Amino acid sequence: MIELNLRVFDDLLRIEKERNLAMKELSESLGIDISFSEEELMNNALQAYEKYIQRELTKEVEKWMKSLFSRSEEH
Repeated sequence: MIELNLRVFDDLLRIEKERNLAMKELSESLGIDISFSEEELMNNALQAYEKYIQRELTKEVEKWMKSLFSRSEEH
């Protein structure tokens, strides 16, 4: 069963915020702003979470298919 794990999303959002902080520091050194807007930051975290969910879904489908095939081989 697939569960939406919001702790994973929180972790991904924290990573994006840390990444953005590093980009802001680099922006100050370069003299140009290369940091992310709040919307971009949230979109990046959501995209990473979507990839996580897709990987988890693929794992579950593969387990289900293996189970299904192993049952059909028994008959």
